[in-house]
Amino acid sequence: MNSLRYGNRVVSFEVDRRERTTLEISVYPDSSVEVIAPLSATDEAIEKRVRRRLKWITKQQRGFENYYPKPSPREYVSGESWLYQGRQYRLKVIETNSPPKVALRRPLLVVELPDRKNAAAVKKALEAWYRERAQDRLWARYEVCAKAMKAYRITAPEMKIQKMAKRWGSYSPIGKILLNPELVKAPTECIDYVILHELCHVKHRGHDKDFYRLLQRVAPDWLRLKSKLEHLNI
Repeated sequence: MNSLRYGNRVVSFEVDRRERTTLEISVYPDSSVEVIAPLSATDEAIEKRVRRRLKWITKQQRGFENYYPKPSPREYVSGESWLYQGRQYRLKVIETNSPPKVALRRPLLVVELPDRKNAAAVKKALEAWYRERAQDRLWARYEVCAKAMKAYRITAPEMKIQKMAKRWGSYSPIGKILLNPELVKAPTECIDYVILHELCHVKHRGHDKDFYRLLQRVAPDWLRLKSKLEHLNI
């Protein structure tokens, strides 16, 4: 972890070197900062670029601190609010003699298991349920978006669903798209935005004018969807 001081704030940032020609700085809702840099970039060059962007970075961090409050830690008990496909469901934990299972019974997300006070078991059951739903939902939307991108002469590459700490999706240098299973908690339009965003990277690796021009064509409402996704506090 690297850090630089700006006024009374210390800005920490992680550096991720990849096969690319441009350097990109991202600020996430949790105020963390990631720098994606070319393999050839020196530490000095990276620090110089970050230093030049410190004013912008701290402005983004303050914005997130003011408008995106951190969600309360999960306790995995009845009454908590959980998202699924953009809708809020109230968690209900029921004690039964049967093996753990999860089901949607609107407006409830019901977890049945032998010990309702076992938070670790409730968490495990929910994670397995979300993971299974993500496989079905994200693959279905990927196929729809891949078909739409054929009109722009873009062939969808291999896709993999993989948990990521700070990203909804990514396009790797080896030509594979990764999607975060947490996306299944978001509305369909937000899922499609992330997929279309990554598919645009098949043609334009960086976030240059050509990339955003293409993104605007395939997802004209992308700015609203990006903001909506950030507001979900998933």
